[in-house]
Amino acid sequence: MRNIIQKVLYNVYAPYYDLVEERFARRMGFSEEKLRSEIVTSMRIEENNNVLEVCIGTGGNIPYYRRYTSGLIVGIDISDKMLKTCKEKVVRYGWGSVELMLGCAEYLPFKDNMFDRVLIGGAISWFTNPRKAVEEAVRVVKRNSIVVIYDQVLRIDLMLQRDKMVLNSIPQGAAVLNFRYLFDKHFYIIELKKK
Repeated sequence: MRNIIQKVLYNVYAPYYDLVEERFARRMGFSEEKLRSEIVTSMRIEENNNVLEVCIGTGGNIPYYRRYTSGLIVGIDISDKMLKTCKEKVVRYGWGSVELMLGCAEYLPFKDNMFDRVLIGGAISWFTNPRKAVEEAVRVVKRNSIVVIYDQVLRIDLMLQRDKMVLNSIPQGAAVLNFRYLFDKHFYIIELKKK
């Protein structure tokens, strides 16, 4: 049920997403560019790596991936409106080797060990089954490769320790390399390595 609600909310939010998120970042004392650069750097992408971004949204991370790899970038999102905006950007900016799919984080339509890097961005604590989403990300990344999870943290999340919820969802086949906060605890990043 949560995923259905997320889809509806993000479909409504899609036309305003980029503008609102940039304004939110500036208001909180950082920039979207700094956030995205920090997240993508933590993925340790190498040349020719294939990257999967779960919850790709409007595609804001794509130009940052391209700083490191010319490999395939696959984006999946539950919101068809977010994907529509992302596809428009892919065409407008000529980002090559990008494939977009409508789908759900808990049921990734990919074979095991398919990607060199996986990113799950934003709102994982609101997924119907965050544990299943993490398991799926670990399943589709290659052995000894990296999964990065990041999410926004509200003050209520800190009080309820929702920011630590994902740490309790790490499958046995993965090890936590790093857990850290960004921008005065407005975001966290978890770096995992598949064993």
